[in-house]
Amino acid sequence: MRATDDKVPSLTFEPWPDKAGETSAVLAALGSAGDMTTGQGRILLRSDQDGDDLCRARVIRDSATGELAGAVGFRRLPVLLDERLVWTYVEIVPRLRERGLGSAALAHMTRMMSEMGLRPWGKAVTGSPAHRWMTDRGFRHQHRTRTFRVRPRAIGPVEHGYAIEWHEGPTWSPDDVMQAWWDFLDARVWPHPIPPTPMSQERRAFHCESWAPVVAARRLDGTIAGIGFLDEFPSDDGELSGGPVDPSDPEGRSIVAALLAACAEHLPGVRSLLLELSDSDGEDVVSFIADHAVDVLDDIVACTRD
Repeated sequence: MRATDDKVPSLTFEPWPDKAGETSAVLAALGSAGDMTTGQGRILLRSDQDGDDLCRARVIRDSATGELAGAVGFRRLPVLLDERLVWTYVEIVPRLRERGLGSAALAHMTRMMSEMGLRPWGKAVTGSPAHRWMTDRGFRHQHRTRTFRVRPRAIGPVEHGYAIEWHEGPTWSPDDVMQAWWDFLDARVWPHPIPPTPMSQERRAFHCESWAPVVAARRLDGTIAGIGFLDEFPSDDGELSGGPVDPSDPEGRSIVAALLAACAEHLPGVRSLLLELSDSDGEDVVSFIADHAVDVLDDIVACTRD
């Protein structure tokens, strides 16, 4: 396929193939996934589906030659709680990039979305060419997520006024501890918070009945300031989800420090913890963790376009 700078070749958009061999041929032409967001984006490339899990995907070809040019697709994720937003992905075969094909593909899918009352969002590695590509096409920053590796014992002694509770097995933690965990999650759901969930339903949402611990930092007045949920089988790198229940809590730095100190005490065999933090976790908490991180595994930005 050849194209001049001022003319994009006419494109056709074929439904995503049902046959595994044809699917493999398209993915092979795209090449290896260069980063996590590329691999995740390719999950959207599948046969059309309606309903809550609405998705569309198309194979892009040169209308004149039939040459494969790339793929484009979108999918609605109910977890976003905004049915108008659909995760959108565009990928052009490497040797045909920077010719306007990606913009043409995005325009085609945007028209399809508009007819359904939908609008696109996408994600990319922060500062990457894909991020700049979205920004140049009218996408605006919405959400940044980073995964930090922290060594709790290296932070040093932590002075705080919280009573630390360590509950092994989230399904039998006290009700107010479980409620604090769900309040923590509800305060961080992007793009919209969700209504409160009854405790009976919250407990059913946990399928873990083993050791997986929950750590809580309780204030003197009895309220829970911070909460953390750890993975079931920690190794050298454990995983911690948690922080202040309220992301705007002015004591956010001391709360997360207290939670990490408790993890260092109760998990002597775990050298480091992985924490996935986003803009919704609060600037103080993110900056504290960033200051003490020994590594940043992922740095992903989500952008939307009206």
